[in-house]
Amino acid sequence: MTSRQRTVIIFKSESESSDVYAETLEKHDFNPVFVPTLSFGFKNLEELRAKLQNPDKYAGIIFTSPRCVEAVAESLNLGELPGGWKMLHNYAVGEVTHNLALSTLDQLFTHGKQTGNARALGEYIVDTFDGSRALPLLLPCGNLATDTLLSKLAENGFSVDACEVYETRCHPELGANVERALEIYGDSIEFLAFFSPSGVNCAQQYFTSRQLSMDKWKLVAIGPSTRRALESLGLKVYCTAERPTVEHLVKVLLNPQDSRERLLKERERMAALENNI
Repeated sequence: MTSRQRTVIIFKSESESSDVYAETLEKHDFNPVFVPTLSFGFKNLEELRAKLQNPDKYAGIIFTSPRCVEAVAESLNLGELPGGWKMLHNYAVGEVTHNLALSTLDQLFTHGKQTGNARALGEYIVDTFDGSRALPLLLPCGNLATDTLLSKLAENGFSVDACEVYETRCHPELGANVERALEIYGDSIEFLAFFSPSGVNCAQQYFTSRQLSMDKWKLVAIGPSTRRALESLGLKVYCTAERPTVEHLVKVLLNPQDSRERLLKERERMAALENNI
């Protein structure tokens, strides 16, 4: 780490994208320190496998996170996904999830990778779906899934078969990893970056137990739902990345004012809509 670098503690579960994040952030003189925040356990995989064997009963499948893709692969015992799914309407939130489906599910192509959250994906599906809504969309999901996507689709005549296939828990070594990061990097830490509401809650539990306030650092949210999770705890969000990519993260770290102006405009737009109801 050089004297010019600004340390960013990234509360993010380890994945193949971590190397890309590290390389890109370092190019812009940030020092990324990864703290695995969540751990996952699969469940109901036999039930999921049975559903996957019958693509003719579905309009398509929706992946809202890499874990959903991993659950499908695990349920198939890393075997082949029935070919019928490739003919259906398949969707994924974000490029990481899209790419994982391509690489692990026999080149299954998904639409919507440009969306960064469940709300945006729901709007994308409603706007672009050109098939019959008589059949349900299969939705493998976690125990902390919100109703945002389900509500959006139900309001627009879609049916969804939600199957809970994994549980999200706080990473057992979260506290030890945060303590190590604070000890090593100390005053050079400028930012805490969060990738999910559940990650926010797990980190908050640690900081509260140590009687430390996260407001000591600049808090960065990846996506609007993560921002709302921080704000619900009474914390001030320094900036918000629109989508869960390292490019969007670097963009707001380098130009946080743009993030704030965008948020202000969005809140003004929502207020105007509410006043017109």
